[in-house]
Amino acid sequence: MPIKTYAVLFGLILIAAGCKSSDNSATPTAGSSPAAGTAPVSTPATSAAPNPPAAAAVKSKIDPCTLLTSNELKQIQGEPVKNALRSDRDQGGLIVSQCYYSLPTATNSVVLNVTTAAEGAGARDPRALWKETFGGPPEEEREGDRDRKGDRDKKNSKTAASRIEGEEKDSAPPQKVTGIGEEAYWLASPIGGALYVLKKSVFFRISVGGAGSADSKLNKSKTLARKALGRL
Repeated sequence: MPIKTYAVLFGLILIAAGCKSSDNSATPTAGSSPAAGTAPVSTPATSAAPNPPAAAAVKSKIDPCTLLTSNELKQIQGEPVKNALRSDRDQGGLIVSQCYYSLPTATNSVVLNVTTAAEGAGARDPRALWKETFGGPPEEEREGDRDRKGDRDKKNSKTAASRIEGEEKDSAPPQKVTGIGEEAYWLASPIGGALYVLKKSVFFRISVGGAGSADSKLNKSKTLARKALGRL
């Protein structure tokens, strides 16, 4: 075969090879978009996995932020309420619901805590905690009942009682206050003090901020306590 013919054939082979190489190199580029798009495809499978159930929020049936009005606080503290912030927590078979009545002058703010029984198994009577804290040990239980109480109730009792002790750390011994609720006690402390008031199966704690003596704060707390009692 003439040399020119070999040259032409060789040239055609090189051209064909070049075209094939170009086609092969383009293939990954064309397929790169679907590959990148595989992540969204797998996302529904991931999101479809069942989420663990969220823990039920603890909330008292009594809203402490409705027990005092802005006008009542203005009469006592000289300023209207700027904001009323509520929070609830579970405390050893009890629910402690708090309202922080924020006043324009932060140090004048007032805090009101309401303690009620939790719902369901493990619920405790707030009156039992009241007796443990202010009235000595609860009434003696029958021997059989005491044996069935178990360690859980003892632990809950200790936890709840220690909460009150912690709130009034370094406070003076409880001072009995008459004429408010079924029973009431004032716990004076270096930072002011707090008034505890019992009514049926509920008790609340009120603490008044601002300047003034312990007696002045006690009188203010008594006035506000009577307002709150009327709404419980």
